[in-house]
Amino acid sequence: MLFFAMLACVLVLFAGTSLSLTKTCGLSGPLRFPVAFALVLVILSYGYYLGLLFQIQIGILLLSLGLPPILYLAFEKYKSRQLNLSFPKKIGSKNLAVLLAILVLTIRFNKYVYRWGDWDAWAIWNLHAKFLFYPEHWRNIFTASLAETHPDYPLMLPSLIALFWRGLGFVTPLVPVAIAHLVLLAIPVTVYLALKRAMHSFAALLSLLIFCVDTTFIHIGGSQYADTLVAFFVLMTFVLYQETKVSSNRRLVFVLGIVAGSTSWIKNEGMLFFLVFSFSFLCFHFKKPAVIFRYILGALIPFIIVIHFKLKLAPANDLIHGGREKDLLSLISDPNRYWLIIKHFTMTGITDYWIMLLLVMIVLINKMPVIRTLPFMAISLVLVGYILVYLTTPHDLDWHLGASVDRLFHHIYPAAVYLFLLKFSENREIRLWS
Repeated sequence: MLFFAMLACVLVLFAGTSLSLTKTCGLSGPLRFPVAFALVLVILSYGYYLGLLFQIQIGILLLSLGLPPILYLAFEKYKSRQLNLSFPKKIGSKNLAVLLAILVLTIRFNKYVYRWGDWDAWAIWNLHAKFLFYPEHWRNIFTASLAETHPDYPLMLPSLIALFWRGLGFVTPLVPVAIAHLVLLAIPVTVYLALKRAMHSFAALLSLLIFCVDTTFIHIGGSQYADTLVAFFVLMTFVLYQETKVSSNRRLVFVLGIVAGSTSWIKNEGMLFFLVFSFSFLCFHFKKPAVIFRYILGALIPFIIVIHFKLKLAPANDLIHGGREKDLLSLISDPNRYWLIIKHFTMTGITDYWIMLLLVMIVLINKMPVIRTLPFMAISLVLVGYILVYLTTPHDLDWHLGASVDRLFHHIYPAAVYLFLLKFSENREIRLWS
């Protein structure tokens, strides 16, 4: 059993990444810890996938992943004669709210989590992980008989689950539960630390309250679907983007590219986000070629891996196949489909995402200048992309909307909460009615 080697690898990766974010990217303070968490997930997932491709033994893979951060930590220790990772030595009274929120979220998470998760968890994500657990048979996931399990879906979550199963030496439902729990907790912690870093303490505390009382957010997180992982990386993308606006260290843009690009390795919807965010980023920085170059350089590794997966291994997506040209025109021109989409979007927003609608109303009432911002452009284009997918879906539209629209909103919900609270805090006076 390689569990302890796996644990050591994860810890040194986290420590090395955290220190590197401070030393090379200028990202100091507690916010670097959730950023490091995201990067560790990326490194472990890509590493395991490449290990499967090149048939690398798990022990050698762990050594390959763990040795570079060990050498980096040793180098920093030698260079500075001391190694200060700056982990918090004491918990201030204000940060007790984070621990309380973690406790509340954990209790509520346990209410909604089930063995092997909800439908898509055991039929798609955990099933894919079981194939990846066996390095000699993992390509069987792409057989035609498993078409209903969406083998075209990217492999970040299944590869993470399979990697820890390999470390344990056996398959257990505790691993996907633990990953789902950590990712769920990472979202409110990231929002809290990002707002605190911007000196908005009240907004930071309010964000914890919002996530703790939001049953839909916790329920989807407990389902063990990949949607909460998408939401975390979408949130982290916008957090890092805000950091690049106030930081003089341009290396942070490289990290932004990695995180944004890695959303495409989680779900197909993540690819849409990556494309529209990249387009928005290019539009807002076309006069800064050095910034664009660093972003593209960071996004290049995720892009290459995803493109290889899609072109060489994954079958065609069920929404994209030949011979639909005539159908597409009739689907797009059907007004009833637009009405059905509007109906589902509206009802889902009112019943499950009323907090986000309330935040939008406050923005409109106070006439805050958000339209000409990159986040507004990116999120708007994502929503347009969702609408286009629904308009052209080959499935029954009412069923497709009912089965997925709440999770699509979930992808952008944490980022929207963060961005709205950040915007509110930057205004001196907020009106709740006109």
